[in-house]
Amino acid sequence: MEYVALLRDLDALLRETFMLWDPGWVTFNWRGYTYDHIQRVRGLALTLAAGEGADLIVVELAALLHDITKPFDGEILVDAEGQRVFDERGYWQNETRDPPRRNHVVDLYEELGLRGLLHNESGAWLVQALLQERDVPSPLIERVAEAIREHLRPSDAASKEAQCLYDADTIDANIGLPAFVRNIYINLHFHDRRKSPETPPIDQRLTDHPLGFLEDYVRENLPRWVQGKRQDFPPRLCTASARKLADERLVRLEGVFADLAAELSYFDTTERQGRLAVVLHYMHHRSDPSIAQETAALANNGLAKRSPVARTLVEQIQREIDGEI
Repeated sequence: MEYVALLRDLDALLRETFMLWDPGWVTFNWRGYTYDHIQRVRGLALTLAAGEGADLIVVELAALLHDITKPFDGEILVDAEGQRVFDERGYWQNETRDPPRRNHVVDLYEELGLRGLLHNESGAWLVQALLQERDVPSPLIERVAEAIREHLRPSDAASKEAQCLYDADTIDANIGLPAFVRNIYINLHFHDRRKSPETPPIDQRLTDHPLGFLEDYVRENLPRWVQGKRQDFPPRLCTASARKLADERLVRLEGVFADLAAELSYFDTTERQGRLAVVLHYMHHRSDPSIAQETAALANNGLAKRSPVARTLVEQIQREIDGEI
């Protein structure tokens, strides 16, 4: 199969597979998150691979397919003390989450006996079978499967392609403007579960007094969040290209958060046409959201047209979605 046709075929299979599960959240992800995440990782991994001299075909196929079995990973298993359960290799354990509908990926998952394996392992085995069915050369299949198997925790012997995939996967979920949008959705999803009894539900707060919620979120939550990301994740990255890109994204994040904090002082204006209006758009569109679709909607609606600062922020988010620095 010609390469572009192969990518198109596999991408369509991914879309079909992720829609087998009903909308809902598992751990810190919702149904609409993973497909978007894969596309961002694909673009970012290719950017890193170009800087590191890695094989672009291996990286693109591995990035496109690295989370194909992730929807089977259910809630994280915990012991009697509430601590995560790990296997002998140090991988955490998940419940298996079966879809209410079936396709070829589900059939392969069962035929290959992948139940109980974390998605990096199950994905590597399943991808080998999918690529064999499409007559992809065996040496290429092995390199793609190895990168997928290594993408959660690369070994010292991991290939450059596996390192680029790991770095792109880590950055996308944790460092940058798409990760900030993900943080918005996570924060709102868990708000009502974590709030004190006297605190109104999040929908009521956003309707009645959005500034009160944003004051805490922007001034306290976001600086703490970005500081934690700066401390925890850059040291884990494998490649020099990824460390440079992560630092640039962190600097941009800190600048955006400072701008958001400044806009709180004239909220009557910025809630309609500032950067805060962009944040509020994401907050009000969170039913199984697609970060890509909501960002495209922002780029095409009146907000981006009438507000230069909002347009600039949306353009920055879109560039990072596309895998740019």
